[in-house]
Amino acid sequence: MITLKKYQDEAVNKLVKDTWLLLEKDSTQNKMVLKAPTGAGKTVVMATYMAKVCEEIKDKLEFRKKNIAFIWFAPNQLHLQSYNSIQDYFADLRTIKPIQFEDVTDDKIQPNEVLFVNWQSVNKEKNIFVRDNEQNKNLINFVNNTFADDTEIICILDEAHYHANGDKAVKLLKEIGAKIEIDVSATPLFKSDYGHIIRRDEVIKEEMIKKNVVLNPALDHYKQKDISLNQYLLNQALHKRDEIEKAYQNLGININPLLLIQLPNDSKKESALDKQIIELITKALDVKGYTTNNYKLAIWLSDTKTNLEGIEDYNSITDVLLFKQAISLGWDCPRSAVLLIFREINQESFGIQTVGRILRMPQQKHYSNGLLNNGYVYTNLSKDIIHIVQEDIDYIVQNKAVRIENYEQICLKSSHINTRLVRNRLGANFRKCYYQASEQHFGANRDLGEDPTDDTFTRNKKKLEQKFISLDIENIEIPIPKDVNIEIVEGITQVSETERFAKTSDELNILFRQFCRNNVSNYAKVDSTPVLELALLSFFDDYLGIDEDEAIKIILFDQNRTIFIEVINTAIQIYTDLQKVKAKKSKKTVENSKWEVPSERIYNENYFEKEAERHALIPFYEQNRASNPEIEFVSFLEKNEQFIEWWYKNGDKNKEDFAITYESVENELKGFYIDFVIKFKNGKIGLFDTKTKGSDANFVNKHNSLVDYLTANSTDEKQLIGGVIIPENKGDDIIWEYSETKIQSSTKTEDWKIFEPRNE
Repeated sequence: MITLKKYQDEAVNKLVKDTWLLLEKDSTQNKMVLKAPTGAGKTVVMATYMAKVCEEIKDKLEFRKKNIAFIWFAPNQLHLQSYNSIQDYFADLRTIKPIQFEDVTDDKIQPNEVLFVNWQSVNKEKNIFVRDNEQNKNLINFVNNTFADDTEIICILDEAHYHANGDKAVKLLKEIGAKIEIDVSATPLFKSDYGHIIRRDEVIKEEMIKKNVVLNPALDHYKQKDISLNQYLLNQALHKRDEIEKAYQNLGININPLLLIQLPNDSKKESALDKQIIELITKALDVKGYTTNNYKLAIWLSDTKTNLEGIEDYNSITDVLLFKQAISLGWDCPRSAVLLIFREINQESFGIQTVGRILRMPQQKHYSNGLLNNGYVYTNLSKDIIHIVQEDIDYIVQNKAVRIENYEQICLKSSHINTRLVRNRLGANFRKCYYQASEQHFGANRDLGEDPTDDTFTRNKKKLEQKFISLDIENIEIPIPKDVNIEIVEGITQVSETERFAKTSDELNILFRQFCRNNVSNYAKVDSTPVLELALLSFFDDYLGIDEDEAIKIILFDQNRTIFIEVINTAIQIYTDLQKVKAKKSKKTVENSKWEVPSERIYNENYFEKEAERHALIPFYEQNRASNPEIEFVSFLEKNEQFIEWWYKNGDKNKEDFAITYESVENELKGFYIDFVIKFKNGKIGLFDTKTKGSDANFVNKHNSLVDYLTANSTDEKQLIGGVIIPENKGDDIIWEYSETKIQSSTKTEDWKIFEPRNE
């Protein structure tokens, strides 16, 4: 079962809330928008949204129609990708049923079904899925029959900007007349007050996508020498792919990064320029050992498709894919890391849609090596003519600093705190808890008996019967309400009913779902109900050999219901106790890694280049909002350059930044990102964090934790010094002071040591 990220959960709840508002309207074609950047998991969001709407509408007394069906439109073959994803998502839950045209039954879309439609198959009047035929099996007929069955329709327009703005599209959507149309895209076509925007920074924070895309149009022409620009770009892109591969290997991760090479022409047929570049690239790659014969090169063109099978696999041996723009929509290959774009001179704009194929984090987490947390783009457009889409200007960066050449490793232990939320829903391991509760209550088990004639199923059935569970399913009929009239009198819901008996499988399934929904305790009903359903039915299958239809009758039988509710409550208590233990252990975990000054670092527009001779990365970029102590300490270090081999201004939040842990004044475990790492010419390493007296409530805690770290990690071969350091004005000069030992106060500094690099 998939656990939603925080931003995904918020998106689902907002979409559901706005759905109720739009369903109250008399109008049709009410617009709603989900704007989500590439890699945000919009399919997961929409899958959860559909399940939640279908489940919660049953309790909405204000709506006459209690059933919802969906039509999911997508361009090209994206509908198949979404269909497969939704099918996988609901493989166990069974709350939403994805279908295609051939799966439609009774010439209508059934409640809780989502019909996936390729837009090109319905956007022309002559297409088979919209034109009249003898069998009346066309989309409009399906829609009309669905409405006639008291079922509302919601249309989901995946990547609407590709297909939903033409005259024929507008005409078809109007003819369908869905109650709600949802535009799901990174660049929505519609404007609406209803819906939700998932911000890119939210997705980056959850480590779903890369932090930046590094655009390298201004390359070093001195290194180009006598080769062509295209050859030079290819060499640079291959070198970056190799760097990334080595970085994965150093972390013990089996991922082979993929270099994508995109041809300049967006038309289906290869142009003369395409063919010229294809010949150049394939010859150059052949010389370097990348060929289709050894499977290191794959090709995806209109008339050539080679080595594409399994190319998305993380450990695929294919290193390079030569392709055209046409594959970019919907293609998902998270191991893609570098993009080389050959563009015609009139193609000057860059946006996230252009480079979306290299945005996803393959393991949905960031790494301690920052090289792996960025995507890299090389292009033959010069820097001065590239136009970055305004919306993406803070994401695509061009400021890169590279580590000095004579750098020697210092191998510091760095600790990063991972925070994981425990969601209020029954998870996949609830089934084991239910099995445990059932074994405790009934004495059932799955062990083979000593007597070969006494099979496990028979033995367990006897144990249930001993606990007064009736298994005589042939004579069981379940009473359900019929002709229900609902009245609300003084806030109390009153139901008038005529009793009858449930006979059909569909009727029993509805009652069973409601039974499970009422017994998930305080856990989220929409997400937890399917989990409880599966646990109950799996118990009957695994322990009793009883199929689903018979199991539901046994559970719902009046004499049995209270007993099963008791077992369910026990299972939920077991699960809750396990969750509490898990929350205590996993709420905050510490990941340790060996830290070095990064080989390169990307700086966004909030940093500006500043002259510095001894910074470990060249050039030095200083933050616009750097504090005065930080600025003054940089100046101090540069004035003492004769004693310093290099210094490094550390980052303050990422896994690739150097950090230690400390316990805050609120008794929370937190990360302390020390401001400066200094390598002295005598071999010592300094770790200093700049502050002013009393400037930080955790001043003392941070300093003392740093002292503990220095003591624990300093050796004769690697001597560490440092602490929290403060400036003191002495006339016209500033001196810097720190304590070599633990402190009790951040203001009493009389016995602190003056920091003088020549004496360290």
